[in-house]
Amino acid sequence: MRSIRPLAWVALGALALASPAAAKFGMSKTKVTLRRTRPPEVPLLGETVSVDVTSRARSVSDRHLDVIRRRVQDAVSADKSMRLVDARSADNVVRVEVDGLEARVDDNTIYEEHYVKIGERQEWDDKKKKMVTKDVYGNRQEPVRLRKVRGRVDARVQVETPAGQRTADAGTTYEREFKGNVNVPEEASSESRLEAALIDEAARRAAAAVSFSPDPVEAMLAVDGELKDGNRLAEAGLWKEAMASWSARTFKGDKEAARLHNVGVAHEAFAYGMPIDSPEHHAELDQAADSYKKALALDPGEKYFAEPIQRVQTSLEYAGASQRYADEARRWREERNKRSASASRPKRAEAAAAATPAPAAPKAAPPAAPKTAAPADALSASSGVSLPLRNGSFESGLDPWTVTGKGVVVPDARRGRVFQAAGGGATTLAQPVALDVQNRPGATLSLDYKVSAGEGRVRVLVAYDDAAGRTRTSTLEVTSGDPAGDWTPWTGDLLALRPKPARLKEVRIISEGGTVLLDNVALTLR
Repeated sequence: MRSIRPLAWVALGALALASPAAAKFGMSKTKVTLRRTRPPEVPLLGETVSVDVTSRARSVSDRHLDVIRRRVQDAVSADKSMRLVDARSADNVVRVEVDGLEARVDDNTIYEEHYVKIGERQEWDDKKKKMVTKDVYGNRQEPVRLRKVRGRVDARVQVETPAGQRTADAGTTYEREFKGNVNVPEEASSESRLEAALIDEAARRAAAAVSFSPDPVEAMLAVDGELKDGNRLAEAGLWKEAMASWSARTFKGDKEAARLHNVGVAHEAFAYGMPIDSPEHHAELDQAADSYKKALALDPGEKYFAEPIQRVQTSLEYAGASQRYADEARRWREERNKRSASASRPKRAEAAAAATPAPAAPKAAPPAAPKTAAPADALSASSGVSLPLRNGSFESGLDPWTVTGKGVVVPDARRGRVFQAAGGGATTLAQPVALDVQNRPGATLSLDYKVSAGEGRVRVLVAYDDAAGRTRTSTLEVTSGDPAGDWTPWTGDLLALRPKPARLKEVRIISEGGTVLLDNVALTLR
């Protein structure tokens, strides 16, 4: 008895420690689906758009291209402000290039050691008073079916908008293994079905790149006692009534934390029912985030309280991007209207002049002072204070940067639009500068970078002419392999390069390894 009693106390203690978490969310979780919307990576401006989908890969059929074309056209047409037209008259030209499609389903048999029946033996049974047959078990190598399914589709979206050219990645991969007698999903049942699934996913991604798209999220509700009535209302989609039920009274400790969590879910649901670029949408998300943070502060040990804060942060990034897109579209319309008005004024003036008698010739005016010629290099014209590389904040897209590899402009909650170099292969961001620095006391290149996934390596390659006129290249190391973290500023002295630069010709930022974000690329001359 002495040896059993301590174990019983330990078991009861463990049960007591586990009960609060189980009480808050229960063994079977109460889940609701919230209808979030994701903004496009590339906002379309104007009123018309054309869609062209092509491929030079033999594995990609016309039927595959039609699937992507219809999906993108349907997504664009859903926006009633856009019309599909021919490329020659379109404000926006969306081109999807499918570079390759691969699907493999391999079935093999492997052998694993299992504890199974390996025979039988006879033994005497005292109760039955006779010999009986008994199964014999042991370890034996058994055949096991193994299915390996892998595939990929490489697809890229290039969009010509009135604001310039922008790009997005629409490719995807699939890799899974199925062992034994398990049910495999439909896409893994054959290579043709895997191809169809990959093309369908590429079509979805291409459509999402240029249009607002559904991005549903699953949220869990805490189930503590008095909260259950509100949960039933929420599961039925009656969020106002659920909020009223959860707000009827407050509690203390863990139970109040559970109530605040559910209130946060309600505010999220309210937000997703409003226009994504509206102030009301943003305000509801702020209230959701506040409720989630209060719940976590009351019960920091609850693992389910942390994830919704990240979810709302993503939604706030979506809202910020949508607001910037709306502002960009509004500015474009205003500028277009101004250009139209300016173009029509000379015609009205000509008509008025034709109807008015010509006035007497005026006296000769003194000769005008000669105009100062504009500097040939727009960048060097602003030198002396701060000389940012053009569009170093990427607010208006990628122009005039040239991208090699996989890189796109993405929204950032605090910074606006930043450049994202995809992980894996090398991505290069290049821009010519053409600046004389021979007589300058200082030339500093600066940028902000953030590794968001993996281990990112960033370096800057500078092309320049030395004092003798020879073309040189030098590399500056920004980071040799940082793990994921926050934004980090970096500066490099270009005049410290050897041989010393006399004229800068080009700046290339090269990212390898992990996924890296770049912002505020600037060149400062003194």
